[in-house]
Order: sequence, then structure tokens, then C-alpha cells
Amino acid sequence: MRRLSIRVPAKINLHLEVLGQRPDGYHELRTLFATVGLWDELEASQADDGVLKLEVSPRGFVDGGEDNLVLKAAKALWDEAGKRPGARLKLKKTIPVGAGLGGGSADAAAALVVLNRLWGLRLSQPALHRIAASLGSDVPFFLVGGLGWGVGRGEEVYPLGDVIGGAVLIGIPNVSVSTRLVYESLEHQGDWHPADPKVYSFIVGTAPAVPWEALRNDLQRYVVGTCPEVGILLGEMERRGGLRTAVTGSGSAVFALFADEEGAREAQSRLTGRWRTFVAPVLPRALARLEPRRF
Repeated sequence: MRRLSIRVPAKINLHLEVLGQRPDGYHELRTLFATVGLWDELEASQADDGVLKLEVSPRGFVDGGEDNLVLKAAKALWDEAGKRPGARLKLKKTIPVGAGLGGGSADAAAALVVLNRLWGLRLSQPALHRIAASLGSDVPFFLVGGLGWGVGRGEEVYPLGDVIGGAVLIGIPNVSVSTRLVYESLEHQGDWHPADPKVYSFIVGTAPAVPWEALRNDLQRYVVGTCPEVGILLGEMERRGGLRTAVTGSGSAVFALFADEEGAREAQSRLTGRWRTFVAPVLPRALARLEPRRF
């Protein structure tokens, strides 16, 4: 029996700019993605036609039912291919859920890549990107990896050079954040304004250094307003230093970027046990690439 596995990293948003609501109900975004080395792993083996089975480990980490993006990705491939090959899937979770780290989107991207290989579909990268965009705004980024600039809903991704390294300290508060409420708060304020031009100079390559002081997350103050515990964690991590400290996406995770792993671990050692914390490398594109392997 043919069996493949694939590892997929998490992401952080180094910059997230919200330009307003679109006619389709989504928000127009400009975001700077970066992959970080917290990993989920998806294993896939062949099964009878029409059979899709998903097992999640640890049990209960996420719902393994029909709403899981891994199964949605598999069924989207069925629709694209016009046939229904089978697979048994095992999802090994590490990336925290509901924290703005992209775990569900990462898993969906992993499913597209590994099942395209397992089933011998030979779908092109543009086809996979189109399917990925239909599954979620962050899913296409994981087909690119590394450092990337996202526009539109975030699904249109432009790869950038590997100019950011180091490691991140990620903190997870013991609260959940409602993305819907965060965006509703933003819409109520109508707080739309373009980013500092230094950000765009960096994106188009006319400024060689990352303008850390100009990066922002337009959702951050609304996340903190919705969940004050996130604000407490943010303040604690800001006091530990780092090149950039911010909420990622709509939270609830907070990250602090350091020049090296030693700096990140030193900051981690000085945080209390009140929050879950992780240290992970910032990944270049070559290490973030989704590559199925036999096992």
C-alpha cells in the first residue's frame, strides 16, 4: 500500500493592514506572512474509491468531521479531477487551534499537495492555488511558504526573498477570540488608512531593510479590546524586547521576533507559567516547502 506523509508549518502575520470591506463581504487586506517552525503532519494512504477517513491525533485536538478543512480539500480535489479516489488520512496536530497561526489552513494546503501526489492527479500549481483560495484566505500562502505578501482577502500571494531569519517566541493566552467580533468592532470605527510608505518600499524592493517600526496589525487593538488577557500577554512580551512584537492575525496568539533562538528562549524563560509558550525558527522558503515523502 502506498503511504505518504507531509509536514506543514505555522504562520505569523508580521504586518496586517485592513483597507475596508469589499462588495463580496470580505475585507481587503495587505499582509506580510512568514512561516515558522511549528509543525503539523498529515499522513495519507490509499483506500477504495469513494472512501475518505480522517483520524486526528491527539484525539479531540480538532474536529475530524466533515467540516475539517483536510476533508474539504480532498473533496475539492475530487471535484477538480472528476473522480473519487480514496484515502485514509491521519492528522498529527501541534499548531495551536484558533490562535491566528493558520493551522487549519496549513492542513488544507498539506492535503491538496499530498493527495495530488498520492492519487497521481498531476494538477498544476495554478490549479492547486485556485482550489486553495476556495478553501480559505490563508490556504494559498502555505503553497508558497517563506516570506510572502498577501493581497485581496490574503489569498493572492507574492513570494519575497528570505530576508528575515531568527526565531519567534509565541504566547497563547487561555482565552478564545471571536474573529467576527473583532472585525465588527473595526467596521464600527471605520478605521481605514493606508500603511506607512516604508512598508511598500520594502515590499517592492526599493528598501533593503525591514521597516520594523512601520509594521502594524490593524486588528490588534480590537483583539485587545475584545479579550483584555491578550493585551496583558502583549505587554509582557513587549517588555522582553525583540524586533517586532504583535498579535498575529485576529489572535489570540502573540509573537515576539528575535534575531536568534537564544534571545527567544531567554525571553521565554522570563515569562510566567500563565500562558502556553513556544519557540520556533522563522523558516526560509526552502524549509517551508510542502514536500510529500514515503514512509
